[in-house]
Amino acid sequence: MQEEKKNSANFPAFNVALGKTLIAAAWVDGELNQQEMACLKKIILQLPGITFDDWRKLKIYLAYPLTKPEQVKVAERFAEQVYLKHHRQNAWESMLAVIRADGGVNLEEKKFAEEIDLALSDNAESFLRTLKFYFFKHSIFNQEAWPEEQTGREKFIHEFFDNPVYFLFRKAILNKDISVVQSKPELQKICLFSALLAWLAKVDDKINFPELKQIRAILKKTCGLSDEVAKCIQEVSFSIDANDLELSEVVTSLREVTHRYERNDLFHALSRLLVIDGEVTDEELESLRTIALYLEISQEVWIDAIKEIFAKSGRHQ
Repeated sequence: MQEEKKNSANFPAFNVALGKTLIAAAWVDGELNQQEMACLKKIILQLPGITFDDWRKLKIYLAYPLTKPEQVKVAERFAEQVYLKHHRQNAWESMLAVIRADGGVNLEEKKFAEEIDLALSDNAESFLRTLKFYFFKHSIFNQEAWPEEQTGREKFIHEFFDNPVYFLFRKAILNKDISVVQSKPELQKICLFSALLAWLAKVDDKINFPELKQIRAILKKTCGLSDEVAKCIQEVSFSIDANDLELSEVVTSLREVTHRYERNDLFHALSRLLVIDGEVTDEELESLRTIALYLEISQEVWIDAIKEIFAKSGRHQ
């Protein structure tokens, strides 16, 4: 019986619903800081039964704040998944850890948490749910965590994975008065390239002003963007954690939507970024080599790029 109680929360739908609820709690004040993000990742990945794929999908809830209707829907879905009293206790402890992660609990966060706790208080419905849990335990444990018929932002999960920079760029321009003349396919291509520029700039764990200036210039000159659009795409690119980017997927997607001559131009632009700070590390060269392999850059283009890098950096081969 003790073992059964220990594992009673180990079913996918509850874990995912709890993950969404914790993220909603962290977003309720309109911002998600680094401490909260670290706390969320630690708690959610330690939930029994949570998979890495669950975590990747939950990242779409981390991408930008939840609206009020989304908060309500997430809370209601979570309440539907709480069958046992200790589920509520565990959830409350986890939620407190998240909303305290930034060093304090403001009134809005506290109100949100209290509303969640109230929704889960013991009543006749809770009693019936407990009965349902014991009578239909097998079907509850085997509920789909991510139903095929997706609603809300979950309909865009695959789009978010395929091109997170474009996904967030599209959200950003809705709040800005920016004129965009490029077509959707062209912007998607540019956003993939911008993701690579940002990823390469972060390889040495330090980003300086000349690099940022160079990236903006590349987006304007190589991609034909206006300064406003280039600035917006650049900001979105650097807002994404480099660890969250699947490099092989991003580069492969870019390769599939570009001609060889385009890839050569983009690769030369990438290689020129390395020498902006006057120092080229072995890690940066290896990163560039990895990109070249995924882009299927020819040996001739690679050699030309390396010669240019060494000439401008003063580094010897």
